Amino acid sequence: MAEAVAVISFVSAVISLVDASSRVLSRLNEFSAASSEIPESFKHLNAQLPIVLDGLRRTEARAKAGSVDKRTQEALIPTIQGCRDRVAGLYDILDELLPSKTDSSFDRAMKAAKSLSKDKKVQKLLKDIDSYLTSLTFHNTSGDAAPLNAAQPVRRVNMTPADRDKNFVDRPDIFRALDVTMKEYGRAAIAGIGGVGKTQIAVEQCYRYRERTASSNLLWLQAGSVPKLLQSCKDACDRLQLPGCSDPQSDTLRILHTWLSEESNGSWMLVLDNADDLDTLEQSLPSEKGPKTLLQLVPHKQHGKILVTTRDRRVGERLAVRGRTVVVPPMSLREGRTLLASYLPTARDYEKGGLDELVETLDCLPLAISQAAAYMTENYMDVADYIALLDEGGDEMEALLSESFSDARRGEAADNSVLRTWKLSFDQITSRFKRAADMLSLMSMFDRQGVSDELLRRDGEPRHVFINAVATLQNFSLIGKCTDGKSYYMHRLIQIAVRTWLQLKGKLSQWESEATNVLSTRFPSGDYETWSTCDMLIPHVRVVLGLERLSQESLLRRAELLHKAAWFDRRQDRWQLAYDRAEEASEAFEQILGPDAPETLSSKVSAADALIELEKPREAEGFLMEILPVMERVYGPDHTETSRNKGNQGWAKFRYGDFGGADAQLREVAQARERTLGFMHPSTLLAYNNVAVNLSARSLSKDDSDAREAVDLGRKVLAARQQLFGSKHIDICEIQGNLAEFLDQTKKYAEAERCYRNAIAARNELFGPGNPWTLTLMHNLAVCYSSQLQFQQALEIDREVLSSRIKILGEDHIDTLMSRNNLCVTLDAIGEDWEELALQSRLLLNYRDVIERTQRPFTDSLIYNAERHLREADRYLYRQSMEWESEKFE
Repeated sequence: MAEAVAVISFVSAVISLVDASSRVLSRLNEFSAASSEIPESFKHLNAQLPIVLDGLRRTEARAKAGSVDKRTQEALIPTIQGCRDRVAGLYDILDELLPSKTDSSFDRAMKAAKSLSKDKKVQKLLKDIDSYLTSLTFHNTSGDAAPLNAAQPVRRVNMTPADRDKNFVDRPDIFRALDVTMKEYGRAAIAGIGGVGKTQIAVEQCYRYRERTASSNLLWLQAGSVPKLLQSCKDACDRLQLPGCSDPQSDTLRILHTWLSEESNGSWMLVLDNADDLDTLEQSLPSEKGPKTLLQLVPHKQHGKILVTTRDRRVGERLAVRGRTVVVPPMSLREGRTLLASYLPTARDYEKGGLDELVETLDCLPLAISQAAAYMTENYMDVADYIALLDEGGDEMEALLSESFSDARRGEAADNSVLRTWKLSFDQITSRFKRAADMLSLMSMFDRQGVSDELLRRDGEPRHVFINAVATLQNFSLIGKCTDGKSYYMHRLIQIAVRTWLQLKGKLSQWESEATNVLSTRFPSGDYETWSTCDMLIPHVRVVLGLERLSQESLLRRAELLHKAAWFDRRQDRWQLAYDRAEEASEAFEQILGPDAPETLSSKVSAADALIELEKPREAEGFLMEILPVMERVYGPDHTETSRNKGNQGWAKFRYGDFGGADAQLREVAQARERTLGFMHPSTLLAYNNVAVNLSARSLSKDDSDAREAVDLGRKVLAARQQLFGSKHIDICEIQGNLAEFLDQTKKYAEAERCYRNAIAARNELFGPGNPWTLTLMHNLAVCYSSQLQFQQALEIDREVLSSRIKILGEDHIDTLMSRNNLCVTLDAIGEDWEELALQSRLLLNYRDVIERTQRPFTDSLIYNAERHLREADRYLYRQSMEWESEKFE
């Protein structure tokens, strides 16, 4: 009984359509007879309707005879009803425009003219009718050999946004990963930052799929937003010529989903391009009976393949296969060079090195490479000139990266500007993940590599909030984890793009100030216990100190950072840098806080300390004496900072050879610290170490009592420091090296050698080979060997120290000249290689002016020694040449 009712319903629908079509055909004939200006669309319908009516009548007869199965009837009823509604709409238009017998000539002319204005509306109705009639025509021509599929396509389509790129640069690893995932699961996702080549890879994958399945349909949906997705679905339905898709009220999501699900429609590959937003996945779609979300739109079918492109890896995980998203990195150097060469008309004229340098400068990013090639070709510029523009940085680089260009390989809809491409990601993250956007902004202010958790995580921030923010930036491929597994990096171009984006939003000053405040807070004191943290942060210090758009509060934080960094540089023997930073810090403090502020005075003492080590002890002493009264007034006469000033004055005296004056001042400081801090305090022990060093130096020009006192004091200080810090502390190395020198002067060579070697080993462990102070210890060890007449051991060390100092300090540094003098003394003592002695002596005398203006004690002997060694070497070489001549004559 139910089947009989279905047949009646189907036959009634056919009869209704036949009746409506007959009435339209009758009206068309009347209209044609009444008007000579009939629109072309009406003429087309007048020719088609008789054929359609014949097919409908045959369908009606077959249905009444039971030759149309139930499934086909159910599939055809919506098609017939939709077609009937469109035909009825045509009838209404014809009824409005058909002239009546009572119309005047004017009225008839007006209706004829009006019919022309209705042509577009008629064309729209006819297009819908054609779509519905496709299914009916298919049914009537195929009989009942197979059940009728109302969505049967009439041709295979290719919706890829670009033709296949003949110069596509293959990326085998990516395609292998895609093929494996596609074969196993039927769907895959590729993720990566904008401009890394995801769309080009997807286009190439489509064409490779078409090569394997020639009859397949290639469908391409823009999934960046729901409106774009809906329009893409409608375009796909139109291209496939699916019935009902041109009806504004039709459910194209359901129509497309149904077509994709039907295996009889053949194989297909569907690309969901730019599926970047998690919200779009979960947003409800306007479909009553079809898929409710994007996740439901694409069915899992063996005859179909799905490829997702996204900037957010999490979207790929949800739309494709969890854990199998293929992350697209920047190109390799070889791939980038090949891509650049494919764009340049005369790439063979460019040197490979120039291409490589440009590709590396652009971080091997395909979009940046394409943009560079377009700019160069359009402006007749070579690679070297483009690199020079990039190297200028700042506005020049921003302008180059903002340039847009036409690139058929990326399709018409793609934005071909690097900065605008990434701005989409930045804006999206800002709107949905504010904490991640803040982290990205802050990170762009630091050095782009080695950014640790300590710099990025806020005080008191829950761990899971921090982890989610980092993961968001990683999922968008904006940052990556460094090989140490503990810090993060950002590509150079991304860093520039983020800063440009912040500048456009008027927030660059805010984040430059925030980065300065964070780093100033996080950077430790610079003492030995904090060195590992300082080493990690010092690259960021160099970058942040170059920021210029700071708030007033941040200017103070910047001065504090300069002061801390200067102290660390001092402990690392980077004296020039320590002086520059301390001097800049003192100027900033003075401007912000005033000349008598403790911060100002402390930075000035640090600058003077560095001046002493830069061979300017008299200048440093004058500077310290000038500010001492202010410090005594601000701090008090016994304060640590005041004591530090006096101690530095004593050390300055020592460095220019006033050992007596130095002894009085250094002892005063040491004794004052012992009274206030106690003997075991680190500051007291360092003060007594300085007393011992000065005593040792004075003993060279006075008597052995100073040397013996230096040894006793040195042993006492070393034992106390080891008790406090153990044997590996940096200050232990310094004190042990000083004690070795005291022992050497008192001819306790075995103990001296042991102290030297322990200090050298410890410093090599801390600093690595080649540290300036370590080389000084090696220099002294060579002297110790010479004192024991072990000249060959001394010679080996002398050569090593001289070579290292030339590389690190340069030929004209006073320490290098001292090493060359040591080598001459050793060569003279051995008395074998007179030619080298003559050579080294002449080289030393070439820097007579450097030696003469040095304020260090005992350097005046260098010139005297060099002249003496040169005379001896020349005399011996002359004597030797005469002997050779005599032997030759005989």
